[in-house]
Amino acid sequence: MARALVVNVIVVLEIFYLFNVRYLHTSSFNLLGVLRNPTVLIAITVVFISQLAFTYLPIMHSLFDTRPLDFMDGLLVISMGIAMMCVLETEKYLVRRGGWFDH
Repeated sequence: MARALVVNVIVVLEIFYLFNVRYLHTSSFNLLGVLRNPTVLIAITVVFISQLAFTYLPIMHSLFDTRPLDFMDGLLVISMGIAMMCVLETEKYLVRRGGWFDH
């Protein structure tokens, strides 16, 4: 189960990071940033479906020696992604406020 949890956390962190770094000089908390590039949405959908297969298909459990995650584990994984997004947004705010990109 730990293996499945770690892989899911890494994938979710990468997805949240992708949305965060699309705008380095402004906040990423906007709907336009999510909907602007359909190719990114398609790629994330493919990753999401693949991750569901990795997490819940019995054949994948045999191949990777993993176990399915329960609802609370899923909430933990998503909350870690949200927490990372908040940390990155705070960093961007501090960088903007400090004028580090005003060259």
